[in-house]
Amino acid sequence: MRGFARLLLASTLALGLLAAGAPTGLAQEGGNLIVFDSMTPVTGAAVGVPNDRGINGGGLPWAITTGTGAVSHKGAVDVTVTGLIIPARGGNPVAAFKVVVSCLTPNGIVNLATATAPANAAGDSHITGTVDLPHPCQLPIVFVTSPGGSWFAMSNPTSEDEEQDEG
Repeated sequence: MRGFARLLLASTLALGLLAAGAPTGLAQEGGNLIVFDSMTPVTGAAVGVPNDRGINGGGLPWAITTGTGAVSHKGAVDVTVTGLIIPARGGNPVAAFKVVVSCLTPNGIVNLATATAPANAAGDSHITGTVDLPHPCQLPIVFVTSPGGSWFAMSNPTSEDEEQDEG
């Protein structure tokens, strides 16, 4: 009887550990490709030149207060920026932003854009849309761009994203 109790306890603990790990695994499988809670604006040497993903930096240095968002594995995009402005101009001169999701694939870089969303003079915008992601889409980066495609801010990886890239 004592052996049965130990087996039952070990089985219960093993199932508990599996269940604890399930939400993380499920979130990665069917949830989000990328989630971020900060963005870096285009500044310095990145101004006006193409980056390593082939996207031109905006023509002047930008600043951002906050930038958050997510892209699901199915291509649903949801990005919110506040205070995305050109400091030298004292505001945002662009009436609309869009999002470009950039993926590395076995065949090279793929950049996919949403439709534009209104942006106010304070640099606030909520951009949603859907893109047709390639499979696989590795090391995704999310850019907030002008309607013409020049980037003003890019997603920063979270520590969880960096751990996945290393693993």
